[in-house]
Amino acid sequence: MGEGVASGEMRGEGSGATGVAAAAWSLGGVCLLFSGAVFRLGRRGVETVRAGLDPEEWAALLLLVLVFVVGEGWGALQRKWVPRLVRRASWLRHGGSPVHRALAPLYGMSLIGAPPAALLRAWGGTAAIVAAVLVVRKFPEPWRGIVDLAVAAALLWGLGAIAVAGRRSLGSRGRRT
Repeated sequence: MGEGVASGEMRGEGSGATGVAAAAWSLGGVCLLFSGAVFRLGRRGVETVRAGLDPEEWAALLLLVLVFVVGEGWGALQRKWVPRLVRRASWLRHGGSPVHRALAPLYGMSLIGAPPAALLRAWGGTAAIVAAVLVVRKFPEPWRGIVDLAVAAALLWGLGAIAVAGRRSLGSRGRRT
């Protein structure tokens, strides 16, 4: 069945309204999470740019945005993380426990209801993100704003990837993806 399907999850319930709602909640909840972060980080980044950057800081901003969008937005999110998120949302569409459906965003992100290795990877990634946030918060301006804008750009790319892949998945009626 693939990564993320714990024993007994697939019940063969078909893709009824609750399954479609659970899949939409999984993707929509993650989109809300990403959107909030894009808004907060992007706002700080824009404020930093408005306050003025010297040429070296502009170069750092452009380089960091490029590195984050390509490395994290495209490489990590679009190519790896989003397909797994969409696949797990699709599994909720066709089955899954009531708890997994209720907590669909956490399920989609493999934070619950996944095999031990996937849980470890997901929670480890979450811990790494929290650690990075705590470190970046200590950066002086304009560097914090520069990093925040680069992260916002990568998350915005990931948000677009979720929207495109989710639309394809939710639009594929009756198929398990």
